[in-house]
Amino acid sequence: MGETYLKTYVGALTAFAVTLAVSWTYWYGLTFQPRLVVAAILFACFILAGELFSMPLSKHSTIGVSNIPIIIAVAVMGPTWAALAVLPAALFLGRRDALRALYEASHYLVIVYLAGIVFSFVSPPLLLDKTAPLATILYGTLVLGLTQMVASEVIGAALLKIKFNQAFHETWQEVIQPYLLPESLNVLTAGLGVVAFVAYGPGMAVVVVVGAVGSLALMYRSREQVKENGELRARVGSLEEALANSNMAFGTMIIRDLGQRDGYTHRHAAATATYAADLAREMKLDDTHVERLRMAGLLHNIGLFGLPDEMLLATGRPNSIARSHLDEHPARGEEALAAIAEFEEMAGWVRWHHERPDGRGYPDKLRGPWIPLEARVLSVAQAYAAMILDQPRRPGMTCAQAREQLSAGLDTEFDGVVVRALLRLLDTESEGYRMADDHRFVFPSLEGGTRADASDRGRDEDLGRSVPR
Repeated sequence: MGETYLKTYVGALTAFAVTLAVSWTYWYGLTFQPRLVVAAILFACFILAGELFSMPLSKHSTIGVSNIPIIIAVAVMGPTWAALAVLPAALFLGRRDALRALYEASHYLVIVYLAGIVFSFVSPPLLLDKTAPLATILYGTLVLGLTQMVASEVIGAALLKIKFNQAFHETWQEVIQPYLLPESLNVLTAGLGVVAFVAYGPGMAVVVVVGAVGSLALMYRSREQVKENGELRARVGSLEEALANSNMAFGTMIIRDLGQRDGYTHRHAAATATYAADLAREMKLDDTHVERLRMAGLLHNIGLFGLPDEMLLATGRPNSIARSHLDEHPARGEEALAAIAEFEEMAGWVRWHHERPDGRGYPDKLRGPWIPLEARVLSVAQAYAAMILDQPRRPGMTCAQAREQLSAGLDTEFDGVVVRALLRLLDTESEGYRMADDHRFVFPSLEGGTRADASDRGRDEDLGRSVPR
Protein backbone atom coordinates (compact mmCIF):
# COMPACT_ATOMS: atom_id res chain seq x y z
CA MET A 1 0.00 0.00 0.00
CA GLY A 2 2.85 2.42 0.84
CA GLU A 3 4.48 1.74 -2.55
CA THR A 4 1.20 2.48 -4.28
CA TYR A 5 0.85 5.80 -2.45
CA LEU A 6 4.43 6.69 -3.34
CA LYS A 7 3.92 5.96 -7.05
CA THR A 8 0.68 7.93 -7.00
CA TYR A 9 2.43 10.90 -5.40
CA VAL A 10 5.30 10.84 -7.89
CA GLY A 11 2.82 10.49 -10.74
CA ALA A 12 0.83 13.49 -9.53
CA LEU A 13 4.01 15.52 -9.07
CA THR A 14 5.11 14.58 -12.60
CA ALA A 15 1.74 15.57 -14.04
CA PHE A 16 1.95 18.92 -12.25
CA ALA A 17 5.48 19.49 -13.55
CA VAL A 18 4.47 18.66 -17.13
CA THR A 19 1.43 20.96 -16.84
CA LEU A 20 3.64 23.84 -15.71
CA ALA A 21 6.15 23.23 -18.50
CA VAL A 22 3.49 22.99 -21.22
CA SER A 23 1.63 26.04 -19.91
CA TRP A 24 4.80 28.13 -19.83
CA THR A 25 5.75 27.08 -23.35
CA TYR A 26 2.23 27.81 -24.61
CA TRP A 27 2.16 31.32 -23.15
CA TYR A 28 5.78 32.39 -23.62
CA GLY A 29 7.09 30.12 -26.34
CA LEU A 30 10.62 28.66 -26.52
CA THR A 31 13.47 30.98 -27.36
CA PHE A 32 16.57 29.38 -28.85
CA GLN A 33 19.88 31.22 -28.83
CA PRO A 34 23.46 29.86 -28.71
CA ARG A 35 24.24 31.82 -25.55
CA LEU A 36 21.28 30.15 -23.82
CA VAL A 37 22.68 26.73 -24.78
CA VAL A 38 26.13 27.63 -23.43
CA ALA A 39 24.65 29.04 -20.22
CA ALA A 40 22.51 25.92 -19.75
CA ILE A 41 25.60 23.70 -20.03
CA LEU A 42 27.54 25.83 -17.52
CA PHE A 43 24.67 25.91 -15.04
CA ALA A 44 24.17 22.14 -15.44
CA CYS A 45 27.79 21.68 -14.32
CA PHE A 46 27.33 24.03 -11.34
CA ILE A 47 24.10 22.34 -10.25
CA LEU A 48 25.57 18.85 -10.58
CA ALA A 49 28.63 19.92 -8.58
CA GLY A 50 26.32 21.27 -5.88
CA GLU A 51 24.62 17.88 -5.58
CA LEU A 52 27.98 16.14 -5.31
CA PHE A 53 28.60 18.16 -2.10
CA SER A 54 25.27 17.19 -0.53
CA MET A 55 25.23 16.54 3.21
CA PRO A 56 22.88 14.16 5.12
CA LEU A 57 20.43 15.91 7.44
CA SER A 58 18.72 12.79 8.72
CA LYS A 59 18.50 9.16 7.71
CA HIS A 60 15.96 10.10 5.01
CA SER A 61 17.08 13.48 3.64
CA THR A 62 20.09 15.51 2.52
CA ILE A 63 20.96 19.13 1.83
CA GLY A 64 23.15 20.47 -0.96
CA VAL A 65 24.39 23.77 -2.37
CA SER A 66 22.77 23.41 -5.81
CA ASN A 67 19.96 25.84 -4.97
CA ILE A 68 22.19 28.90 -5.58
CA PRO A 69 22.96 28.12 -9.24
CA ILE A 70 19.33 27.02 -9.78
CA ILE A 71 18.01 30.38 -8.56
CA ILE A 72 20.46 32.26 -10.76
CA ALA A 73 19.72 29.98 -13.72
CA VAL A 74 15.98 30.75 -13.53
CA ALA A 75 16.62 34.51 -13.35
CA VAL A 76 19.23 34.51 -16.13
CA MET A 77 17.81 31.95 -18.62
CA GLY A 78 14.16 31.54 -17.68
CA PRO A 79 12.50 28.37 -16.37
CA THR A 80 12.62 26.32 -19.59
CA TRP A 81 16.39 26.48 -20.05
CA ALA A 82 16.87 26.24 -16.27
CA ALA A 83 14.79 23.04 -16.37
CA LEU A 84 17.14 21.60 -18.99
CA ALA A 85 20.09 22.57 -16.79
CA VAL A 86 18.72 20.70 -13.75
CA LEU A 87 17.92 17.44 -15.57
CA PRO A 88 21.51 16.02 -15.41
CA ALA A 89 21.50 16.45 -11.61
CA ALA A 90 18.08 14.74 -11.41
CA LEU A 91 19.32 11.80 -13.47
CA PHE A 92 22.48 11.60 -11.33
CA LEU A 93 20.46 11.44 -8.11
CA GLY A 94 18.14 8.75 -9.49
CA ARG A 95 20.71 6.82 -11.46
CA ARG A 96 19.89 3.50 -9.75
CA ASP A 97 16.14 3.92 -9.42
CA ALA A 98 13.76 5.01 -12.19
CA LEU A 99 11.10 6.13 -9.72
CA ARG A 100 13.67 8.21 -7.83
CA ALA A 101 14.88 9.76 -11.10
CA LEU A 102 11.30 10.65 -12.05
CA TYR A 103 10.68 12.18 -8.63
CA GLU A 104 13.88 14.25 -8.74
CA ALA A 105 13.18 15.51 -12.26
CA SER A 106 9.57 16.42 -11.37
CA HIS A 107 10.71 18.06 -8.14
CA TYR A 108 13.24 20.21 -9.98
CA LEU A 109 10.80 21.13 -12.74
CA VAL A 110 8.07 22.19 -10.32
CA ILE A 111 10.31 24.50 -8.28
CA VAL A 112 11.97 25.91 -11.40
CA TYR A 113 8.71 26.76 -13.16
CA LEU A 114 7.04 28.13 -10.02
CA ALA A 115 10.08 30.33 -9.41
CA GLY A 116 10.13 31.36 -13.08
CA ILE A 117 6.47 32.39 -12.97
CA VAL A 118 7.19 34.60 -9.94
CA PHE A 119 10.23 36.21 -11.60
CA SER A 120 8.33 36.85 -14.84
CA PHE A 121 6.30 39.52 -13.05
CA VAL A 122 9.56 41.45 -12.49
CA SER A 123 11.67 40.90 -15.59
CA PRO A 124 12.17 38.66 -18.64
CA PRO A 125 15.17 36.27 -18.52
CA LEU A 126 18.21 38.46 -18.01
CA LEU A 127 20.19 36.96 -20.88
CA LEU A 128 17.47 38.34 -23.15
CA ASP A 129 16.62 41.61 -21.42
CA LYS A 130 18.47 43.47 -18.63
CA THR A 131 16.52 46.73 -18.78
CA ALA A 132 14.70 46.37 -15.46
CA PRO A 133 16.08 48.49 -12.57
CA LEU A 134 18.81 46.76 -10.55
CA ALA A 135 16.83 47.03 -7.28
CA THR A 136 13.79 45.46 -8.96
CA ILE A 137 15.90 42.58 -10.27
CA LEU A 138 17.37 41.97 -6.81
CA TYR A 139 13.90 42.04 -5.24
CA GLY A 140 12.56 39.66 -7.89
CA THR A 141 15.46 37.26 -7.41
CA LEU A 142 14.93 37.15 -3.64
CA VAL A 143 11.22 36.41 -4.08
CA LEU A 144 12.13 33.81 -6.72
CA GLY A 145 14.51 32.14 -4.29
CA LEU A 146 12.03 32.12 -1.41
CA THR A 147 9.38 30.63 -3.71
CA GLN A 148 11.77 27.92 -4.77
CA MET A 149 12.81 27.20 -1.16
CA VAL A 150 9.23 26.92 0.14
CA ALA A 151 8.10 24.76 -2.79
CA SER A 152 11.06 22.43 -2.36
CA GLU A 153 10.46 21.99 1.37
CA VAL A 154 6.75 21.28 0.85
CA ILE A 155 7.46 18.66 -1.83
CA GLY A 156 10.15 17.03 0.33
CA ALA A 157 7.99 17.00 3.47
CA ALA A 158 5.13 15.36 1.57
CA LEU A 159 7.52 12.68 0.29
CA LEU A 160 8.79 11.91 3.81
CA LYS A 161 5.21 11.63 5.04
CA ILE A 162 4.13 9.28 2.25
CA LYS A 163 7.26 7.13 2.02
CA PHE A 164 8.38 6.97 5.67
CA ASN A 165 5.25 8.14 7.52
CA GLN A 166 7.33 10.88 9.11
CA ALA A 167 5.16 13.48 10.80
CA PHE A 168 5.34 17.02 9.45
CA HIS A 169 6.44 18.40 12.81
CA GLU A 170 9.36 15.94 12.85
CA THR A 171 10.37 17.06 9.36
CA TRP A 172 10.16 20.65 10.51
CA GLN A 173 12.35 20.00 13.55
CA GLU A 174 14.94 17.75 11.86
CA VAL A 175 15.18 19.02 8.29
CA ILE A 176 13.67 22.47 7.87
CA GLN A 177 13.97 24.63 10.98
CA PRO A 178 17.72 24.08 11.71
CA TYR A 179 18.61 25.14 8.15
CA LEU A 180 16.31 28.12 7.60
CA LEU A 181 19.16 30.58 8.13
CA PRO A 182 21.64 28.84 5.76
CA GLU A 183 18.91 28.48 3.12
CA SER A 184 18.03 32.16 3.46
CA LEU A 185 21.70 33.07 3.06
CA ASN A 186 21.75 30.95 -0.10
CA VAL A 187 18.87 33.01 -1.49
CA LEU A 188 20.66 36.25 -0.62
CA THR A 189 23.89 34.95 -2.21
CA ALA A 190 21.99 34.06 -5.38
CA GLY A 191 20.52 37.58 -5.41
CA LEU A 192 24.00 39.08 -5.24
CA GLY A 193 25.13 36.79 -8.05
CA VAL A 194 22.30 38.02 -10.28
CA VAL A 195 23.14 41.64 -9.45
CA ALA A 196 26.79 40.95 -10.34
CA PHE A 197 25.66 39.45 -13.66
CA VAL A 198 23.58 42.50 -14.54
CA ALA A 199 26.10 45.08 -13.35
CA TYR A 200 29.42 43.51 -14.32
CA GLY A 201 28.67 40.73 -16.78
CA PRO A 202 28.74 36.91 -16.77
CA GLY A 203 32.39 36.69 -15.67
CA MET A 204 31.77 38.38 -12.34
CA ALA A 205 28.58 36.35 -11.85
CA VAL A 206 30.59 33.15 -12.33
CA VAL A 207 33.14 34.30 -9.73
CA VAL A 208 30.37 35.08 -7.25
CA VAL A 209 28.57 31.78 -7.86
CA VAL A 210 31.69 29.62 -7.73
CA GLY A 211 32.93 31.36 -4.59
CA ALA A 212 29.55 31.10 -2.89
CA VAL A 213 29.04 27.44 -3.82
CA GLY A 214 32.58 26.57 -2.73
CA SER A 215 32.26 28.33 0.61
CA LEU A 216 28.88 26.77 1.34
CA ALA A 217 30.14 23.35 0.36
CA LEU A 218 33.07 23.76 2.74
CA MET A 219 30.71 25.00 5.47
CA TYR A 220 28.42 21.99 5.09
CA ARG A 221 31.34 19.60 4.93
CA SER A 222 32.98 21.21 7.96
CA ARG A 223 29.75 20.97 9.91
CA GLU A 224 29.41 17.33 8.97
CA GLN A 225 33.04 16.68 9.90
CA VAL A 226 32.54 18.32 13.29
CA LYS A 227 29.49 16.15 13.85
CA GLU A 228 31.35 13.01 12.79
CA ASN A 229 34.30 13.91 15.02
CA GLY A 230 31.94 14.43 17.95
CA GLU A 231 30.31 11.06 17.34
CA LEU A 232 33.72 9.44 17.01
CA ARG A 233 34.92 10.99 20.27
CA ALA A 234 31.76 9.76 21.98
CA ARG A 235 32.33 6.23 20.68
CA VAL A 236 35.99 6.30 21.69
CA GLY A 237 34.99 7.58 25.13
CA SER A 238 32.47 4.76 25.49
CA LEU A 239 35.05 2.20 24.43
CA GLU A 240 37.64 3.63 26.84
CA GLU A 241 35.10 3.58 29.66
CA ALA A 242 34.13 0.01 28.83
CA LEU A 243 37.81 -0.97 28.72
CA ALA A 244 38.51 0.75 32.04
CA ASN A 245 35.52 -1.01 33.60
CA SER A 246 36.70 -4.34 32.22
CA ASN A 247 40.22 -3.75 33.55
CA MET A 248 38.79 -2.68 36.90
CA ALA A 249 36.62 -5.78 37.06
CA PHE A 250 39.65 -7.95 36.31
CA GLY A 251 41.70 -6.22 39.03
CA THR A 252 38.83 -6.57 41.49
CA MET A 253 38.61 -10.27 40.69
CA ILE A 254 42.31 -10.70 41.49
CA ILE A 255 41.99 -8.90 44.84
CA ARG A 256 38.91 -10.95 45.69
CA ASP A 257 40.82 -14.14 44.87
CA LEU A 258 43.63 -13.08 47.19
CA GLY A 259 41.09 -12.31 49.89
CA GLN A 260 39.50 -15.72 49.56
CA ARG A 261 42.93 -17.24 50.14
CA ASP A 262 43.98 -15.25 53.20
CA GLY A 263 40.63 -13.84 54.44
CA TYR A 264 42.23 -10.39 54.66
CA THR A 265 43.52 -8.83 51.44
CA HIS A 266 40.09 -7.91 50.01
CA ARG A 267 38.94 -6.42 53.33
CA HIS A 268 42.16 -4.41 53.55
CA ALA A 269 41.67 -3.24 49.94
CA ALA A 270 38.10 -2.08 50.57
CA ALA A 271 39.12 -0.23 53.75
CA THR A 272 42.14 1.39 52.06
CA ALA A 273 39.96 2.53 49.17
CA THR A 274 37.43 4.18 51.49
CA TYR A 275 40.02 5.85 53.74
CA ALA A 276 42.08 7.06 50.75
CA ALA A 277 39.06 8.61 49.03
CA ASP A 278 37.87 10.28 52.24
CA LEU A 279 41.36 11.58 52.94
CA ALA A 280 41.56 13.06 49.44
CA ARG A 281 38.23 14.77 49.99
CA GLU A 282 39.30 16.03 53.42
CA MET A 283 42.46 17.48 51.86
CA LYS A 284 40.39 19.33 49.21
CA LEU A 285 41.59 17.31 46.22
CA ASP A 286 39.30 17.38 43.19
CA ASP A 287 36.73 14.69 42.46
CA THR A 288 38.91 13.05 39.84
CA HIS A 289 41.69 12.48 42.37
CA VAL A 290 39.18 11.27 44.94
CA GLU A 291 37.92 8.53 42.62
CA ARG A 292 41.37 7.60 41.34
CA LEU A 293 42.65 7.26 44.87
CA ARG A 294 39.64 5.10 45.68
CA MET A 295 40.56 2.87 42.74
CA ALA A 296 44.26 2.87 43.65
CA GLY A 297 43.37 1.90 47.22
CA LEU A 298 41.35 -1.03 45.96
CA LEU A 299 44.20 -2.28 43.73
CA HIS A 300 47.28 -1.23 45.69
CA ASN A 301 48.16 -4.80 46.72
CA ILE A 302 47.58 -6.37 43.31
CA GLY A 303 51.33 -7.12 43.21
CA LEU A 304 50.75 -9.87 45.80
CA PHE A 305 49.06 -11.95 43.12
CA GLY A 306 51.18 -14.97 42.25
CA LEU A 307 52.87 -15.30 45.64
CA PRO A 308 52.58 -18.77 47.18
CA ASP A 309 50.02 -19.40 49.91
CA GLU A 310 52.70 -20.14 52.49
CA MET A 311 53.84 -16.52 52.24
CA LEU A 312 50.34 -15.04 52.33
CA LEU A 313 49.08 -17.28 55.11
CA ALA A 314 52.20 -17.50 57.28
CA THR A 315 51.45 -16.59 60.91
CA GLY A 316 55.01 -16.08 62.12
CA ARG A 317 57.55 -13.42 61.27
CA PRO A 318 58.62 -13.89 57.62
CA ASN A 319 62.21 -14.92 56.97
CA SER A 320 64.53 -12.82 54.80
CA ILE A 321 63.62 -14.61 51.57
CA ALA A 322 59.88 -14.29 52.19
CA ARG A 323 60.38 -10.68 53.27
CA SER A 324 62.21 -9.83 50.02
CA HIS A 325 59.43 -11.40 47.96
CA LEU A 326 56.76 -9.51 49.90
CA ASP A 327 58.68 -6.26 49.52
CA GLU A 328 58.58 -6.66 45.75
CA HIS A 329 54.79 -6.33 45.61
CA PRO A 330 54.69 -2.50 45.08
CA ALA A 331 56.95 -2.80 42.01
CA ARG A 332 55.00 -5.80 40.75
CA GLY A 333 51.78 -3.88 41.24
CA GLU A 334 53.14 -0.90 39.31
CA GLU A 335 54.17 -3.17 36.46
CA ALA A 336 50.70 -4.72 36.26
CA LEU A 337 48.85 -1.39 36.36
CA ALA A 338 51.22 0.53 34.05
CA ALA A 339 50.37 -1.88 31.25
CA ILE A 340 46.85 -0.40 31.23
CA ALA A 341 46.66 3.16 29.87
CA GLU A 342 43.82 4.18 32.21
CA PHE A 343 45.83 3.09 35.27
CA GLU A 344 49.22 4.49 34.25
CA GLU A 345 49.10 7.44 36.67
CA MET A 346 47.91 5.25 39.54
CA ALA A 347 50.72 2.79 38.91
CA GLY A 348 53.28 5.22 40.37
CA TRP A 349 51.17 5.78 43.48
CA VAL A 350 50.96 2.02 43.98
CA ARG A 351 54.73 1.64 43.54
CA TRP A 352 55.42 4.20 46.27
CA HIS A 353 52.71 3.40 48.82
CA HIS A 354 55.36 1.94 51.17
CA GLU A 355 57.81 4.86 50.86
CA ARG A 356 58.50 6.93 54.02
CA PRO A 357 59.26 10.62 54.54
CA ASP A 358 62.54 9.69 56.27
CA GLY A 359 63.73 7.73 53.21
CA ARG A 360 63.63 4.31 54.88
CA GLY A 361 60.74 2.97 52.82
CA TYR A 362 60.78 0.74 49.76
CA PRO A 363 61.27 0.04 46.89
CA ASP A 364 63.03 3.32 45.95
CA LYS A 365 63.79 4.89 49.37
CA LEU A 366 62.28 8.23 48.35
CA ARG A 367 62.23 11.08 50.87
CA GLY A 368 59.31 13.31 51.83
CA PRO A 369 58.90 15.88 49.04
CA TRP A 370 59.87 13.35 46.38
CA ILE A 371 56.95 11.11 47.25
CA PRO A 372 53.78 12.15 45.34
CA LEU A 373 50.97 13.39 47.57
CA GLU A 374 48.68 10.62 46.30
CA ALA A 375 51.22 7.98 47.32
CA ARG A 376 51.49 9.57 50.78
CA VAL A 377 47.69 9.47 51.12
CA LEU A 378 47.66 5.85 50.01
CA SER A 379 50.43 5.01 52.50
CA VAL A 380 48.54 6.38 55.50
CA ALA A 381 45.22 4.88 54.40
CA GLN A 382 46.61 1.38 53.89
CA ALA A 383 48.70 1.53 57.06
CA TYR A 384 45.74 2.50 59.26
CA ALA A 385 43.57 -0.18 57.60
CA ALA A 386 46.30 -2.79 58.21
CA MET A 387 46.55 -1.77 61.88
CA ILE A 388 42.86 -2.17 62.76
CA LEU A 389 41.99 -5.24 60.69
CA ASP A 390 42.66 -8.83 61.75
CA GLN A 391 45.49 -10.34 59.69
CA PRO A 392 46.71 -13.90 59.27
CA ARG A 393 49.80 -12.95 61.32
CA ARG A 394 48.09 -11.01 64.15
CA PRO A 395 44.79 -9.63 65.42
CA GLY A 396 43.86 -6.05 64.69
CA MET A 397 44.58 -3.13 67.02
CA THR A 398 42.06 -0.88 68.68
CA CYS A 399 41.47 2.53 67.15
CA ALA A 400 43.35 4.16 70.05
CA GLN A 401 46.39 1.95 69.52
CA ALA A 402 46.37 2.66 65.77
CA ARG A 403 46.13 6.41 66.38
CA GLU A 404 49.06 6.19 68.77
CA GLN A 405 51.16 4.31 66.24
CA LEU A 406 50.34 6.81 63.49
CA SER A 407 51.27 9.70 65.77
CA ALA A 408 54.54 7.98 66.71
CA GLY A 409 55.47 7.78 63.02
CA LEU A 410 54.58 11.40 62.26
CA ASP A 411 56.89 12.84 59.56
CA THR A 412 59.19 9.83 59.77
CA GLU A 413 57.13 6.80 58.72
CA PHE A 414 54.03 8.74 57.64
CA ASP A 415 53.39 12.18 56.16
CA GLY A 416 52.32 14.49 58.99
CA VAL A 417 49.75 16.46 56.96
CA VAL A 418 48.00 13.30 55.83
CA VAL A 419 48.05 11.73 59.30
CA ARG A 420 46.49 14.84 60.85
CA ALA A 421 43.79 14.81 58.17
CA LEU A 422 42.99 11.18 59.00
CA LEU A 423 42.86 11.92 62.73
CA ARG A 424 40.36 14.70 62.04
CA LEU A 425 38.22 12.27 60.09
CA LEU A 426 38.34 9.66 62.85
CA ASP A 427 37.28 12.26 65.42
CA THR A 428 34.08 13.02 63.49
CA GLU A 429 33.10 9.50 62.44
CA SER A 430 31.40 6.56 64.13
CA GLU A 431 33.10 3.62 65.79
CA GLY A 432 32.17 1.45 62.81
CA TYR A 433 34.08 3.81 60.52
CA ARG A 434 37.12 3.85 62.84
CA MET A 435 37.24 0.05 62.79
CA ALA A 436 36.36 -0.34 59.08
CA ASP A 437 33.29 -2.23 60.19
CA ASP A 438 30.25 -0.64 58.57
CA HIS A 439 28.53 -0.71 55.16
CA ARG A 440 31.10 1.65 53.59
CA PHE A 441 33.85 -0.98 53.83
CA VAL A 442 32.26 -3.93 52.04
CA PHE A 443 34.29 -5.17 49.09
CA PRO A 444 32.47 -4.55 45.77
CA SER A 445 30.99 -7.47 43.89
CA LEU A 446 32.09 -8.21 40.33
CA GLU A 447 28.52 -7.74 39.09
CA GLY A 448 28.66 -4.05 39.98
CA GLY A 449 26.82 -4.58 43.24
CA THR A 450 28.43 -4.45 46.67
CA ARG A 451 27.64 -7.64 48.58
CA ALA A 452 30.03 -8.81 51.24
CA ASP A 453 31.56 -12.26 51.35
CA ALA A 454 30.82 -14.76 54.11
CA SER A 455 34.39 -14.13 55.24
CA ASP A 456 33.66 -10.42 55.79
CA ARG A 457 32.69 -10.92 59.46
CA GLY A 458 29.20 -11.98 58.43
CA ARG A 459 28.30 -8.56 56.97
CA ASP A 460 25.76 -8.53 54.09
CA GLU A 461 24.88 -4.84 53.79
CA ASP A 462 25.13 -2.97 50.48
CA LEU A 463 28.14 -0.71 50.01
CA GLY A 464 26.96 2.90 50.20
CA ARG A 465 29.16 3.93 47.29
CA SER A 466 30.67 1.48 44.85
CA VAL A 467 34.43 1.18 44.50
CA PRO A 468 35.28 2.79 42.22
CA ARG A 469 32.39 5.03 41.32
